[in-house]
Amino acid sequence: MKLFLTGFLLFLGLQSVWAQNNSAQLAWEYYNAREYEKAAPLFLRMYEENNIPTYLYNYVTCLMQVRDYDTAVKAVKKAIRQTGDVNLNIELGNIYEISGDNKRAEEAYQVPMKNFPQNLAGILNLGHAYSSFAKYSYASMVFELGRKVLGNPEEFRLELANVYYAQRRFPQMLEEYYSLILADPKYVPTVQIMIQNALSIDIDQNLLALTREKTYAYIQKWPGMPAFYEMLVWVLSQEKKFKEAVEEVIAMDRRNQASPDRVLLMARMSAEAGSMEAALTAYLYMIDRGNSSPGRLPIYNLARVEYLMTQSARLKNTAGTEAEEWTNLTGDIRKTITDLGKESVSDPLYIELAHILAFRLGNYEEALKTIDQALALPAKPPLYKTDCLLEKADILLSSGDPWEASLVYSMVDMENPDNPQGSAARYRKAQLSWFTGNYKWALAQLDIIKGSTSKPNANDALELSILIRENISEQDSTQSILLKVAEADYLIFRHKNDDALLILDSIISNSPDDPATDDCLYKKAKILLDKKETNQGMVILNMIIDAYRYEYWGHKALFELACIYQDKMEDPAKATALFEEFVRDFPSSFYFIDARDRLKSLIAKAKK
Repeated sequence: MKLFLTGFLLFLGLQSVWAQNNSAQLAWEYYNAREYEKAAPLFLRMYEENNIPTYLYNYVTCLMQVRDYDTAVKAVKKAIRQTGDVNLNIELGNIYEISGDNKRAEEAYQVPMKNFPQNLAGILNLGHAYSSFAKYSYASMVFELGRKVLGNPEEFRLELANVYYAQRRFPQMLEEYYSLILADPKYVPTVQIMIQNALSIDIDQNLLALTREKTYAYIQKWPGMPAFYEMLVWVLSQEKKFKEAVEEVIAMDRRNQASPDRVLLMARMSAEAGSMEAALTAYLYMIDRGNSSPGRLPIYNLARVEYLMTQSARLKNTAGTEAEEWTNLTGDIRKTITDLGKESVSDPLYIELAHILAFRLGNYEEALKTIDQALALPAKPPLYKTDCLLEKADILLSSGDPWEASLVYSMVDMENPDNPQGSAARYRKAQLSWFTGNYKWALAQLDIIKGSTSKPNANDALELSILIRENISEQDSTQSILLKVAEADYLIFRHKNDDALLILDSIISNSPDDPATDDCLYKKAKILLDKKETNQGMVILNMIIDAYRYEYWGHKALFELACIYQDKMEDPAKATALFEEFVRDFPSSFYFIDARDRLKSLIAKAKK
């Protein structure tokens, strides 16, 4: 009998839970569908059954959506009588305020202040209650008075800072944050995140300057605290002053106020932001520090490798780099590989050395030997081997051995069917067919790659397929123009841009009405931009926009020109005008989302 009763009671309990769950689900379905009159009684019933404040809030919200303010007021007053929760007067004040009764609203808002809590939890609840209804002036009063009640001026730092953040009272916000750091330096990352968030609502764009001033003031007052130097490095990085940031983090390291990995991180940040000289300064400092330290700590070896990789990136992005500079760099890379032995930290250097030898110095024999050395290294992860094989195939193709290159690409493709390396190998095989004049096979492969999950390869495949498909001539069985374009493309692949320009210019001059002319103009513009001849490249992009606006390269030229004005020329007005044109005229473009996001960002900055 007892078992029966227990089971029966359990059954009734489960039925009650199921009913509540169904009511909640139905209430939210009505609420999300904006059927507030149907949602309201369900939320009310759940509140009456469970006494959960959230359901009362949902019920009142539904009433206010249908402007039934009187019923909402009665519901909240009843809840206050039943629960004795004076904080509900804030919700009551909100109803009065929205209904237009400001006098009663203020009276209701002041009720909790007259019954001010005397403990930490109560003060926090009251402050958060005011904040939840955006009554920030009341919230700040709560936390300020709460400090006096508790006799602790250090209490509620984060809470007050959040209130000031919402009010855009940035000087007061920073004072709370920096006092928090002074009391406990572990809050530095939290403060950095919060200030970073505040930058998005910094209408006057003076928050970073205020933060820098506050940082210097605290450093001057408490010169022995590393946390404020860490804040200074962060501020300088946010201001893109990487040279100063590197100098500061190096000074911190010398004072033993920063660990070596902090210098390494700063070097990487500088390199990623394009501040190569700052990055190299940081790496050189670490290399010198490593040379003077006992033993060979891994982090200093890593700095040595990344220094060389950054040097290579700097030379690639510098117009007119001489062969001698590349030769000197290969010597440094070889020495480092020898010094580090077979440590895995040097693995990237083999691939980089092979690439420089092949594509910058034309020494294909040494390049292939270097890649084979990398492939022979023991116990390397599969993806490293794959990267080596891709580089080897590229070198073979560049050296004039397309057949062997094809075999290696096929090997990578078969071993990596579902990752970006496999997608890259498939694209390279199609590109190889393009270079060698096998257009039909290239098109067949490109059509497959266009559906690739790897966006860069998919877009490259789309562009190459358009080039081939639009320029195959039915009148010219030899496809003489297309062969020249492919030859120029092959030279670009081999980094022989000057030779490629000669071919492109000959097509543009001798066959101005050929369908391939716009392709040649675009390739010429890209070469000029890569050579840092920005003004000449922009002239060509404008020519493409004027003559081929509604063809494929026309819309891409418009997008790239807008990006140049935004990123390189620092002309936001011109960039905005061009992005507006793009968004208006090319809503179906692959670049539409990027253009729209850039336009939104430019408009937002202009409003500030």
